[in-house]
Amino acid sequence: MLRGILGSGFGVVSFMQRALRRCSWCAVRGNPRVVRSGFAAMKQRIALAAIVGLIGACTLAPVQAGKRPAARATATMGVDDALVAAREAFAGNDPARFEAAAAQASAHPLAEYLGFWRLRLQLQPPRASATPGAADAGIRRFIDRHRGTLVADLMRRDWLLDLGRRGLWSVFDDEYAQWVLRDDDEVHCYAALGRLQRGEPAPQAREIVFSVRRLGDGCGALLDAMARSGALQPAELRARLRVAIEANGPDTIRRATAALGLDAAAVDAALAKPSRALAQAATSEIALVALARLARNDPDAAAQKLRAGVAALRGEGLDFAWSQVAAAGMRRLAPEALDWTRLALEAPATDETWVWLARAALRAQDWPTLRAVVGRMSEAGRREPAWIYWTARAMREAGEAAGADALLRTLAGQFSFYGQLAAEDLGQLTATPPRAVAPTEAELVEPARNAGFARALEFYRLGLRFEGNREWNFQLRGMNDRQLLAAAEWACQRQVLDRCVNTADRTEAEHDFRLRFVSPYLDALEPAAAEQGLDPAWIYGLIRQESRFVTDARSWAGAQGLMQIMPATARWIARKLGERNFRVEQLHDLSTNLRFGTFYLRSVLDDLEGSPVLASAAYNAGPGRSRNWRSTLPHPVEGAIFAEIIPFNETRDYVKKVLSNAVFYAALFSGEPQSLKARLGRVAPQPASPSELP
Repeated sequence: MLRGILGSGFGVVSFMQRALRRCSWCAVRGNPRVVRSGFAAMKQRIALAAIVGLIGACTLAPVQAGKRPAARATATMGVDDALVAAREAFAGNDPARFEAAAAQASAHPLAEYLGFWRLRLQLQPPRASATPGAADAGIRRFIDRHRGTLVADLMRRDWLLDLGRRGLWSVFDDEYAQWVLRDDDEVHCYAALGRLQRGEPAPQAREIVFSVRRLGDGCGALLDAMARSGALQPAELRARLRVAIEANGPDTIRRATAALGLDAAAVDAALAKPSRALAQAATSEIALVALARLARNDPDAAAQKLRAGVAALRGEGLDFAWSQVAAAGMRRLAPEALDWTRLALEAPATDETWVWLARAALRAQDWPTLRAVVGRMSEAGRREPAWIYWTARAMREAGEAAGADALLRTLAGQFSFYGQLAAEDLGQLTATPPRAVAPTEAELVEPARNAGFARALEFYRLGLRFEGNREWNFQLRGMNDRQLLAAAEWACQRQVLDRCVNTADRTEAEHDFRLRFVSPYLDALEPAAAEQGLDPAWIYGLIRQESRFVTDARSWAGAQGLMQIMPATARWIARKLGERNFRVEQLHDLSTNLRFGTFYLRSVLDDLEGSPVLASAAYNAGPGRSRNWRSTLPHPVEGAIFAEIIPFNETRDYVKKVLSNAVFYAALFSGEPQSLKARLGRVAPQPASPSELP
């Protein structure tokens, strides 16, 4: 157990590791001897922190009931380890352990976060309900002391949620007006709820309560208040229920049906045993819940039920039911999805459903149906680049070339998958824009003086990337292109490459694609690519999407390193390469990660007949899925169509971005315009067969 805890500290040293790597274009170099020394010292501190954490856990774990003893400092920690331990105790909602660690971290450069975490713990249950408002004075002092910083705005957001729950609207309104982030739907719902409770107009209330996918405490209370007051009529409540059904949110479905006064037991039965509930459904709402639930698991069975007739469903209810069958069918790439789509064109659905029906039409290249489906989307949905592009293609198929070109021109200047495709349809291959003038020394002084960037670097040094990214991005608000380019350059000079890329990506008129598409580690990547016969531009495009060049990146699923390799896949690769002594920790070694990643990329490319689209999808979702998706095609399609109909949201976005990236890298490396369509190629159906690859 102790060995496992010590091993888990590896990810904390990301900043030190990155300093060992050479950026191919950056003039800043790290002294390897100094960095390795720092790396070793960091690991010693991590080991000490882990031991302390283990002892603390063993001391506190047996206390199951009764009063919990106060945590004691069992060893002296350095301020870095103490801050990390305090953050972990905060995340674990453990105030005793937090205070023990915080006492040793008070001199840390990030000490203001200790105050935030301490106050935040006071707002979390069960302490929040013990003495409501006990933390208010401390929160007010904290916000005033740190005014203008991210940590103050985070504190304000959490306080707003607490104030909203308590209904303290006068204080809430003052703080809401000063809240910068505006990133929490629940806070916005409380703001609307407060206005309703005071009898004031709340014009944004309906939009908020319909747009959120999940009805939490604030948004649920807003829905209930609007239902009681008559601000939402029964027809509107049924519409909100349909939104919940489309999003497949059981808790939100229960809340919406409760607002309609439906029997809770019947709703639970419709969610748990939809086929049986469908036969007994007394209302159209219960029937829709059951039918949509059944369709999620078995769209063909749901279609059979509809064809046989469901007494409670007719009119728009029946149309909506068919839309859910069609959407579920397309998510499973069922061959009948287009037929079901044609039965659903009058459904009172939202874009959540229409995008799947559009993909069903696109897969079959049924251009009239595609246009009909896109026409049912909201205005915002029709403005999405994907549907602008495919509508333009449908117009070309109908002989409306002038209108099609006009639509394509609205996309052609965008540095994105559909922007590149639109430009190519207009006769313009992908090229990089003129490079902006490099930031001056005076411009580079700004990020160097930015206290928020300094805090971000501290978090990166500790391996706390989430907090670091949040601090970094908060500083970018309101920056113009010159300031963004200076911040990006400054990040690249410090080899914080993911922030370099993401910051440079934000410019609107002045661009530096050397920063947007960095190419570090070239001396290690080129030999690995050559050994496998792979295009370095494609590898860079994949790494940019996988890890943003963070060498010790670790995904929620366990993928590791620059090319994000799963441990099981890495062991398979090691066996294929004859490496008997491979350890998963080696995936954070640059040369090992590149060698393993390029070997696997070559393997999936060969497994899928040399198609970069299929291979990119396989790298993300597995070669078996790529093979299965290909087998459902009714006929050969363009690679762009295949990319758009991938049923996994993450993989669909991934494939488009990887191949778009690859084309930009190829343009940068060659200095010549490039074709995205040529790289995408075509995908032809083949019978499903298992893959030998993991």
